[in-house]
Amino acid sequence: MLMVDGERLSYGGFEHEVERLAAAFVFHGTGPGDCVALIMPNSIDWYIAFWAAVRCGARPVPLDPQTGEWELQQFFILMKFSLCCIVRSYRANPLRENVLAVTEEMKIPTAVIVMDAQTETAPLISRTGVYPPDTKEYALPAMKNTQPGELLMYACTSGTTGNPKILAVEHAGFYRSQRDMAVYLGLGPTDIMLLGMPLYHQGGFGMGVQMLLPGGTALYQSRFDPESFIRTVQRQQVTVVQLTATLAKILISHPAFKRPAIDSLRIAYFAGELLPDEVAEKFYRDFGIRVVNIIGSSETGTMAVWDSRCDTDCSVNDFRPMPFTDVILRDDAGGEPPEGEPGVLQVRTDAVLLEYFGNISLTREKIIIRDGKRWFDTGDCGIRLPDGRIRLMGRRKRIIKRGGNLIYPEEIEAFLLTHPRLHAVAVNGEPHEIFGEMIVAHVQPSDGAQLTGGELVRFCRGKLSSYKIPDRFVVTEELPKDIGKIQFKYIR
Repeated sequence: MLMVDGERLSYGGFEHEVERLAAAFVFHGTGPGDCVALIMPNSIDWYIAFWAAVRCGARPVPLDPQTGEWELQQFFILMKFSLCCIVRSYRANPLRENVLAVTEEMKIPTAVIVMDAQTETAPLISRTGVYPPDTKEYALPAMKNTQPGELLMYACTSGTTGNPKILAVEHAGFYRSQRDMAVYLGLGPTDIMLLGMPLYHQGGFGMGVQMLLPGGTALYQSRFDPESFIRTVQRQQVTVVQLTATLAKILISHPAFKRPAIDSLRIAYFAGELLPDEVAEKFYRDFGIRVVNIIGSSETGTMAVWDSRCDTDCSVNDFRPMPFTDVILRDDAGGEPPEGEPGVLQVRTDAVLLEYFGNISLTREKIIIRDGKRWFDTGDCGIRLPDGRIRLMGRRKRIIKRGGNLIYPEEIEAFLLTHPRLHAVAVNGEPHEIFGEMIVAHVQPSDGAQLTGGELVRFCRGKLSSYKIPDRFVVTEELPKDIGKIQFKYIR
């Protein structure tokens, strides 16, 4: 079963609604190979529209509903959408007006369905007005098994530079990766997963699929609110929660996050950002909840794991490969670095993307064909430990070169987050005339907390190497985030 904000859809109801909407898509001119934009927050309609596009042979393209007019224009140029499913507005973003302006200015023959409108004026189509008089007249492609290399969707991500990257996701590989992860987690038909990530993110969508494949219930909310989240866990007897570290910190600081409100929980499933050991320990030691922390990305699916059932003898950020993945480290020359020396993670999973759409050079740079299989260069730096695990150090692109030292910002962020009055941290390098780069930490105190740079420097002394202590602290009321992940491109 699928649930969003109390609205429910059974498996039978899902199949019926998908077939019906897919026939409507065909009526409005969408067919095999076409691109269908989904610019909507979490909803039952989002899920129906996604699979309706797949059912008629098209490629769904989920986009963040906060996407602005200029950004939309770039996507429309690249993808040439035949159909677009939107909502009237999301938060402060007037999506209806923005999409209408883009399609009229660019003179693109795109059918635009406003999924939360009962009536609409041409050329827009309302949710109730999308269906033709008789959908039986509009034949859908016959159901068939997918072939190797056949596309499921295009996933869009801004990446670290802010430039859109469009990932071609293979249907069969994506399915196998989600099925294997569901088996690893031990998910079953009686499980209910409450997801903190939105559907338009690969993590939020894929982890929900992991729950739906074995017949369980995937439960989403239209937006994250800690009180509502905790109340939903208790009312629905949720067994699995999917979180980022930032969302988890918000939850455990809430007075309602305690027994018996969370008695039903058996797994806390983390992805998306560095997880502090103290946060993980709160779940598995204080509450007895299994913690599963994964490295994964939109380009690869799940890659490596830390699991409190067997990994509590090491840091929560020391990972081992999954039974169905391969992970290696490579140095700049392409060889394996010595034990204890950093290298870049390359991974093989069934879900490795086919290509970056329209970007041949990035595809060649990141996708490596080895023994007939696709490997992905993650850009993540790690060190192989004596027991075979890999300690994640941070992003290669984020390394700060301060004098003769290479500094991983993620390490400093993980330490600073142990401060009891810090809510969020982002560490960047900035140019310095003597050191080359200096370390700048942007910090967001917990609600009502007062912090100074001097106090934070004193907190670091004796606990961090002197050259890792930030040269400057910037205290801010709020750091820019998306699904709990710091958006570094907006900080500098």
